Amino acid sequence: MSLSPSISYAEPWDTNFYNPKPSDDDVIFPMPCDGSMVMKKVYTPTNKPLDDIKVILGSNQKELGFAEYATPNYISGSFSDNGKERYYLIGKYEVTALQYQAVMNDTCPSAKISLIFPMTNISWFDAIAFTDKYNRWLIENQTKNKLNKIPQGYFRLPNNTEWEYAARGGTKVTESEFRENHFPMTANLENYAWFSGAKSANGKLQLIGRLQPNPLDIYDILGNANEMMFDSFRMNKLDRYHGQEGGMIVRGGSYLTPESSITAAFRTEKAYYDDKGAYKSQDVGFRLVYTTSVMNSSDAVKVLDKQWNELGNETTSSANGNVVNELEKITKQVEDENTKKELNKLNTLLRSANQARDEQRNRSIQSALQLGAFLCANVSDLNSKFEYNNNLYNTMTNEICEPDETETLPDENMCSKVKLNNLKQVLNESKNARDFILKYYADTIVTTASNYEKNVINEQAQPTKFILENSGKANMNDYLKLYLNHINQYIASGKVDRTTWLQSCDDIKGKK
Repeated sequence: MSLSPSISYAEPWDTNFYNPKPSDDDVIFPMPCDGSMVMKKVYTPTNKPLDDIKVILGSNQKELGFAEYATPNYISGSFSDNGKERYYLIGKYEVTALQYQAVMNDTCPSAKISLIFPMTNISWFDAIAFTDKYNRWLIENQTKNKLNKIPQGYFRLPNNTEWEYAARGGTKVTESEFRENHFPMTANLENYAWFSGAKSANGKLQLIGRLQPNPLDIYDILGNANEMMFDSFRMNKLDRYHGQEGGMIVRGGSYLTPESSITAAFRTEKAYYDDKGAYKSQDVGFRLVYTTSVMNSSDAVKVLDKQWNELGNETTSSANGNVVNELEKITKQVEDENTKKELNKLNTLLRSANQARDEQRNRSIQSALQLGAFLCANVSDLNSKFEYNNNLYNTMTNEICEPDETETLPDENMCSKVKLNNLKQVLNESKNARDFILKYYADTIVTTASNYEKNVINEQAQPTKFILENSGKANMNDYLKLYLNHINQYIASGKVDRTTWLQSCDDIKGKK
C-alpha cells in the first residue's frame, strides 16, 4: 500500500511556504507533495555514545513547584558529523497545516498562505499518526529523495528534556543565560513570542516564522501554539521527577497564554482524553525532532559495551591502585554466590560514584579553563589602561609641567599639584586593578595545575573550546589556548612567571 497521496503532486512549494526565514545551516527533509520540512541541529558538548551532560530544567520559583521547579536532567545527541560533537535535530518551525495535510490527506493540498499556520486542534494520537506516516513515506522514498545525505533516523515528538534544552538555547547560550526565564533577547518578548493581549497575538493564531528566533534559530518555540511532548507529565519532587506518569506534557504557551506565563519553564499537563474523546485544542500543536535508536547495529552494541565497561574505572594509577579492577579480581576468586552477588553490587556502586566524580571534575575543569581565558583577556585590557595612565602621568610630570610651579598653580590648572595627584591616584588604581587580576590569573593556573592531572586538563580543552564557540565567544579561543600553555609550562617548571604571562596575554590582544 502506497503511503503517498493518490493524486499527482501539486506544484513544488515555494520557500515562503515552509521556510520563511532561510539560513545556511538549515537541514531540509523532503515531504510528500513536493513539500519540505526544515530542521535545526541542536548540539550537545558530548562525543561518545555514552556521553551525556547534566542540565537543570524548570524554574527556581516556588509557585507551582510541583510542576516547574528546577530539576536535574541529562541530555546527549543521536548523531555526530565526523566524530564532532553529538546533536539531535528539532523543527525550525511548528508543523503547519500544509505539512500535516501533505502527509495525512489522500490528495495533495495546494500551497497557500491560509495553510502555513501551526497545525492545531488535533490530538496527541493524531500527531503520533503523522510522524508514523511521514517516517514510512521517507523509508519508501529514501532513494528517490537522496536521503543518504541525511543521517539514518526517524521523526517523533520531542521529549520534555529535548524541548526545553532547545527552547533555552542549548550551547548557544552561557550557563547563566540558560537558567533565565527566557533565552537572551535584544528586544521585548513580543518580538519573539505570540501571547495573549493587544500588543501581541490579540487572540489569534499567527503564521509561522514572523517573529525573531531563539539563539538556535528556532521560531515560535515560545508562544503561538502550545506544543505536545512525546513523554508523559511527571510531577516535580524537589531534585527529581515523581514516579507517577500522568497525561500529556504541553509546553511553551500559546497565543492565549498571558505574557507572564510565557517562559522556557512553563509546563502544563493535559489529559489524553476528555468527555469528547481524544483531547484537542485550538491552541495546541506540535513540533518534530529527528533522532535515532541507540542500539541500532551490532557494531554500535560493541562500542556501547566497551564504553560501559570503561565507565567509573580509574584510568590513572594511585597509591591504592585501581580499586575497581582489584575488586573484580577478588570477586572472581570468591566461590560463594551470595558473596559474589554483593561484591558485584559494590563494584557497580563504586563505578557509579567514580563516574559521577569524573563528570563533576570535567565540568569543574571546563569552568576553570573558561575563567582562565577571560582573566587573560581581562588582564590585558587592564594593562592597556595602566600603560595609558602611566604614559599620561609621565608626560605631564616630565615633559609638560614644571616641577617648581606645581605648588603655586591654581587647582583647576592641569599642572597643579591637585591635578597631578589625581592623575597619580588614577595611575595607582589602574596598577592595583591590573595586579589584582594578574595575581588571580596566576592563582588559577597554580590551583588548576595542582588539583588536576595534566592529561585530564588537556582533555577538556576541546569541549571548552566548543562551549565558547557556540555561546558566541569564539574570540576567547586564543586566550584559552594560551591559558592551557601557561598551565603546562607551570606543570613542567613549577615557576610562577607573572611578567611573562602578562606579556603573552598582551601579545594576543595586539594581534586582534
